Amino acid sequence: KKVLPVTLVGLIKKTLRMILNGRVIKTRNFLAAELLNYFARKGKSNKFYCNLCKKESYYFFHTSNEKRILRNSICPNCNSRKRHRGLFILYKEILSKLDTPKILHFAPEPVFYKLFQSYNYVTADIELADVDLKLNIQKIDCKSESYKLILCNHVLEHVKDDKKAIDELERILQPSGILLITVPGDWTRDEIVKYSKADGNGHYRDYGLDFVEILKSKFTDVDVVDLFKYNDFYN
Repeated sequence: KKVLPVTLVGLIKKTLRMILNGRVIKTRNFLAAELLNYFARKGKSNKFYCNLCKKESYYFFHTSNEKRILRNSICPNCNSRKRHRGLFILYKEILSKLDTPKILHFAPEPVFYKLFQSYNYVTADIELADVDLKLNIQKIDCKSESYKLILCNHVLEHVKDDKKAIDELERILQPSGILLITVPGDWTRDEIVKYSKADGNGHYRDYGLDFVEILKSKFTDVDVVDLFKYNDFYN
């Protein structure tokens, strides 16, 4: 769906909520991103193409969190994020190598539904209402070796025990199947930073490079992919 610019009233309300909650850094990044968005809407210098909705725009919205400003992230036409546009290319590459796989998608993003509509595609979440299965990723109520392709995009950071979740994902993955996990993190840092409780984004940790070692201890082959390398395909 189309993304509408933040109104002045909405901007003031959101800013006040963040200030009252003591989120000073998040407030600063939010205001900086919205200022950049204001000038982006006024200019006509850039032209972006979204490979999901197949539309061109003069700008992609900047967004932010407590750690950083994410530039040129949100497509104003379909609300896809930069990682979604990279994943779209990666998903198509994977599907071209698999023969009619049975797919399980945790916390599914609607921007991908059209891509998977001709496959045996099952959606799952513990909270969302419009999914096929209500599943707790830390204790998945599925038979072992059930799925050829499992998609888990920006989920594990929200899970209290991500190692339990990884064990369960490995259990239900078929031999020679593919599990695609994306997580946010600082990939210049060696170690995962863990929080005693979920932060303002509902994250229990900020991942570091040792996450790759955790995956290598569970899976035969682990490939690390930088989704932002696909930027040139759609910018």
